[in-house]
Amino acid sequence: MATTTSDVKLLGSWASPFVMRAQIAFNIKSVSYELLEETLYGPKSQLFLQSNPIHKKMPVLIHADKPICESLIIVQYIDDVWTNGPTILPSDPYDRAIARFWAAYIDDKCFASIQDIARGLLEGEAKKAAIEQMSLGLILLEEAFEKCSKGKGYFGGEKIGYIDIALGSLLGWIKVMEKMLGVKLIYEAKAPGLVGWAERFCEDSAVKEVMPEIEKLEEVAKLLHAMFKAPPNSSHRLFIALYPRTGYRDYRPSLNTRNQICIRDCVCDQSAMATSDVKLLGSWVSPFVMRAQIAFNIKSVSYEFLQETLDGSKSQLLLQSNPIHKKIPVLIHADKPICESLIIVQYIDEVWTNGPNILPSDPYDRAIARFWAAYIDDKCFASFLEIARGLLEGEAKKAAIEQMSSGLILLEEAFEKCSKGKGYFGGEKIGYIDIALGSFLGWIKVIEKMLGVKLIYEAKTPGLVGWAERFCEDSAVKEVMPEIEKLEEVAKLLQAKYKGSS
Repeated sequence: MATTTSDVKLLGSWASPFVMRAQIAFNIKSVSYELLEETLYGPKSQLFLQSNPIHKKMPVLIHADKPICESLIIVQYIDDVWTNGPTILPSDPYDRAIARFWAAYIDDKCFASIQDIARGLLEGEAKKAAIEQMSLGLILLEEAFEKCSKGKGYFGGEKIGYIDIALGSLLGWIKVMEKMLGVKLIYEAKAPGLVGWAERFCEDSAVKEVMPEIEKLEEVAKLLHAMFKAPPNSSHRLFIALYPRTGYRDYRPSLNTRNQICIRDCVCDQSAMATSDVKLLGSWVSPFVMRAQIAFNIKSVSYEFLQETLDGSKSQLLLQSNPIHKKIPVLIHADKPICESLIIVQYIDEVWTNGPNILPSDPYDRAIARFWAAYIDDKCFASFLEIARGLLEGEAKKAAIEQMSSGLILLEEAFEKCSKGKGYFGGEKIGYIDIALGSFLGWIKVIEKMLGVKLIYEAKTPGLVGWAERFCEDSAVKEVMPEIEKLEEVAKLLQAKYKGSS
């Protein structure tokens, strides 16, 4: 795909591991781009604020005047659009699902620990726990490397791929943490595969020119320490400029907070498509399990539904299939497990291609769909979970309701844009965002009844009101949408359980 540099702009910083991901992807694809710098804790440019009004976080890719946000979504977009260069995500759907999981795991576990340590706010046992969490995460990634690399040099095999970019972008900051703390996180005794991988990654031509100098990152780390340790009302404000080799962008919101998958062989036998080869482990009350059920119904795929109990006990099959998080849903296809609901939906869409598409065919529309699906889980579900457990009172409950209401108003705006005047986020038919949000509708109604409030209503979200009615009446949804009365009973049990253990 021919593009000019002026058509491709990247808002970010040399020191940001998340901006670096996009830079590496561009280098792999031999795509020229313009890097536009921003200040970190100072005024943001108008272009930046217009391009990412939701999170106001970097990186932001602007391609042909259209913004794409979130580093992992950007990398997938680059891979989708510039198809002439080497592929970044695997071509096999199962390998692709595994890659998406580990990339999200890296952000949720490894980066969370790096961020806590880099800010210098942890002491004693808290610091020790963060280091331990990061060490354990890297040991799991050592196992993942052995399986995904299949004896070759990278997670992606013979060349840098999606997991390589996700983890490799953090290597500079991992080295800074090692120097600051006087510990080794990646070393021969515990992670021999990662030691060799890290050396190869940093020497690759796509990486070398954008990998920051460790000494410069150390300077930024010291500035971060000073800033976050400063008194909240201090008259002295620390500004870190994002100009070449002088600044750092430290944060981006996580893509998925409930990542669930297991370490298994990164190989998928697509010839096995029989119903007996398709099993779904879950519970009828789970909105995340419902996502997979709707996707299967859209594709007219038969599957065996294996119910997990609500009492907290786990079946042996679940524990074997998802040893890391031990959570539902788990899809088992041809004896290979895929976990985490949004990854499962993408997998179903990519494997069963005869039915209607769930994700849009256009790369930009696909990136937007992934953004809003992640937003639904990170914002709406977080508030919903707090309310459903019944542990919030007073101002805390009020704040959670307000956050959920604000999120739904933003989704009303997203519906207007994505639907393009049609009935669903996906246009004329149910798509990826529809499944992500629609799976919560039953629980939203339960919360409305429990709290005596309206979250989706004509005055503020007229588009969502009509959309919700259409969604619930669709044949792919109707048979798996739980009865509200049954969900209310479950909600009462959940509240009793969490209040009893608090």
